[in-house]
Order: sequence, then structure tokens, then C-alpha cells
Amino acid sequence: MKISDLKKDGGSYAEQYWRLYESAFPSEEKKPVPFMEELYRKGITEFLVLEEKHEFAGLVILMKYEGVVLLDYFAVTESIRGKGIGSEVLSALLELYRDWKFVVEIEALVPEAGNLQERIRRKSFYMKNGLKETGVFAYVYETDFEILSSDGQLTYEQYVQFLTDTMGSFLLEAGKIHRIAAL
Repeated sequence: MKISDLKKDGGSYAEQYWRLYESAFPSEEKKPVPFMEELYRKGITEFLVLEEKHEFAGLVILMKYEGVVLLDYFAVTESIRGKGIGSEVLSALLELYRDWKFVVEIEALVPEAGNLQERIRRKSFYMKNGLKETGVFAYVYETDFEILSSDGQLTYEQYVQFLTDTMGSFLLEAGKIHRIAAL
């Protein structure tokens, strides 16, 4: 598995990258690409390409700020899901950012969710790959999230501060900041 920067080494995959972004995530959870591009120019966002056997295999979008890295979006192409690629990538990211607080937002295990089994599988994936529960839950982007981290240490206030510091103006303009609330 090769992991490279979309803007530097993986530019030939840009069309596949953004097509996967559009198809893999619910519309209410996606940030506008121009906004993410702005964060990239500020050094906050990273766009990583996953490549397996010289073919596009997936995407990772990270947000980094003051010692915290948030796995914002992570998707493997459908044709290679379930083959260990996700675990391999997550392991590499955790190693790369071992000196950072590594944070992941997952959809909370809300019983009335239409995709509860998918949510359970997703949480199981992250937990078996070393992420830990923080006890922090939030409602952001019209979605109930549970927050996991590499060390299990994160407060709700730290989470909100990270979002505010990295995306404050966007959250305010998009009317999302008022939706942040503990469950």
C-alpha cells in the first residue's frame, strides 16, 4: 500500500479521489471541496491518496492543528474493501502521527439509526485497530457522533475547541456551530 499526497504525488488520481469522496459519505457530513482546499492552503488539511498495485485504492482526509490530528474522511474503494487495506492504512497513520493525539469521529450507535449494523462494524474496526473510546459524544453536521482517540483521552471541550480553531468561520457561516452539543 502506498500513501501519498494528492496535491504532490497523487494528482493523477484527483478525479477518482473526489468521485469517491462524493459517493462514500452522506451529503450532510461532507464539507465543500473549496473550503477544504482553503484549509489545505493553510496547512490544516491533508489529502492523502491510497494506491495498491499502481491503482487508486482510496482516500484519507486529515485535519491537523496544535498536536491533534482528526481522521476527517477515510474510504477504501469498494472493490478492495474487506481485504485488510483499511487496517493497514490506519496502522500506518497511527504510526506516522504517534506523537499527535489521533482522533476519529464515528456515527454513534443510536438504536434507531437506519444503518446500525454498519455503525457497529465501523466502531469494531476502529477499536480492533487501536482506537479507544473517549466517552465524548457530539451532534455535528446533523449527525450523532462518538469520538474515539488513540489514547482514549479527549474532553468534549477539547473536541469543540479543535473544531472551532480549524473550521470556526465555516461552522458559523454554515450554521453548524450551534449544532454542537453533548448527547
